[in-house]
Amino acid sequence: MQAEPALPPGLTRAAVIAEARRHLGTPFRHQGRTPDGLDCVGLLIAIARALNLPHEDITGYTRRAEGMGFLEHFRAHLTEIPLSEAGPADVLIFVETIYPCHTGLLSQRHDVAHLIHAHAPRRCVIEEPYLGEWPAKARFAFRFAQLIKE
Repeated sequence: MQAEPALPPGLTRAAVIAEARRHLGTPFRHQGRTPDGLDCVGLLIAIARALNLPHEDITGYTRRAEGMGFLEHFRAHLTEIPLSEAGPADVLIFVETIYPCHTGLLSQRHDVAHLIHAHAPRRCVIEEPYLGEWPAKARFAFRFAQLIKE
């Protein structure tokens, strides 16, 4: 049995965002988990691995939402927070039609909210302003429990 990696002594929002930004430009690949390709869940798994955060990877999901199962992994490993309280380094879950099917990490540039995510239509991990369709599609927010209060 492998020992769990030691948790970072004080995980900061800046550290989470910096790790997410390290993946900008990585090609999109459905169920990707390597520098050769990531999907939206794979980006969060890569961040968790790099920061020694507890995580359990799951694959085998489809590209189309099928019920509320997408949320269960997040609820098992992150702390759910009110969407209105989400800020930099928090994880958002988005819906297409009625089911959750996409995720990304909030960030901030020049005092403007941004979203870091593996975006299939753009074919890579991007950081873009959290505007337009994204706020309207956001339904759930989560926080890494290990974040220290800043």
